[in-house]
Amino acid sequence: MTTKQKRRVFHNNSDCAVRNVVAQIGDKWSLLILFALVDGPERFNALKSRIEGISQRMLTQTLRDLEREGYVNRTVYPEVPVRVEYQLTDLGRDLVKPLYQLVCWADQHRDEINQARKAYDQQNESFSQG
Repeated sequence: MTTKQKRRVFHNNSDCAVRNVVAQIGDKWSLLILFALVDGPERFNALKSRIEGISQRMLTQTLRDLEREGYVNRTVYPEVPVRVEYQLTDLGRDLVKPLYQLVCWADQHRDEINQARKAYDQQNESFSQG
């Protein structure tokens, strides 16, 4: 008789590392910001122009969230006018590596995913009409 392997439990609290990381990077904008910063430090307006559709408010909030998590560093230069740059921290650069693999995987399997969605939608359309 074999014993069942204990399965991991994913808690709905701040101690769940998976939930915390995915919640932060799984939003609409974080990945795009992280990938934009792979190229090196960037000023706010330059980031905004590279990420189409993001509002100033959303870019500000997402950068703050990424900074809080330790993925992005904000540097203020005492110039007139003040210059502020954002760049990936070591932790942020480390995070981007597996995320890039995920993006590559999604790109390689785009057609299969679209076919699966289409088949699912057609099947469920048949059920809802039947």
